[in-house]
Amino acid sequence: MDNNIKNKIDEVLEEIGKINDLNAKVDILTYMEQQAGFQLWQLEEDYRVDQNMKNI
Repeated sequence: MDNNIKNKIDEVLEEIGKINDLNAKVDILTYMEQQAGFQLWQLEEDYRVDQNMKNI
C-alpha cells in the first residue's frame, strides 16, 4: 500500500476517534464503509472487464 495513502487514512481515523458523539462516529464510519464498498465493487468490475478484453 502506498505509504502516503495509509498515512492519510490513519489521520482520518485518528480524527474520527476524537469525536465524542457515538452516533456521529457510526454515521461517519458507515459512510466510509459504503464508499469503500462501492469503490471495491467498481475496481472488481473494471478487473472483470479487463480480463474479458484479454480473452477476446
